[in-house]
Amino acid sequence: MDRATRILLKGIAMPEIKLHTAPDAPNPPGPFSHASSVGEWVFSSGMGGLDPKTGQVVSDDVIEQTEQAITNTEHILAAAGCTLQDVAKVVLYLTDMQDYPRVNAVYEKRFAPHKPARTCVAVSGLPVRERMKLDTVAIRRK
Repeated sequence: MDRATRILLKGIAMPEIKLHTAPDAPNPPGPFSHASSVGEWVFSSGMGGLDPKTGQVVSDDVIEQTEQAITNTEHILAAAGCTLQDVAKVVLYLTDMQDYPRVNAVYEKRFAPHKPARTCVAVSGLPVRERMKLDTVAIRRK
């Protein structure tokens, strides 16, 4: 690296990575945080329909799981200073694509009128009998 590049880079502040924990969301089932942020960008870990008190799935019903997953995600985003309306991207994970219309109906109701970019993928399985999970990328607005 030449001298001019070193001087330039020395003056650029690298943003800090901050970790966020939401007291009203289920404890993460592994060695990771509910969310992390870099600057104004917030990245949530995957969240399913787990009961915050027990850490177990709220029901075998995908509609109830989706409702709870979005509620849990709201708590996580709030801990990082965001709401569902600040979400720029969602990734949905479904263990059965037959559940897509039911998950979509809950999703549309809970995110309305906001329609962030989204990807939906089928997966062979999720922890603790989850039928769905979602993660988000949001931006804190000033």
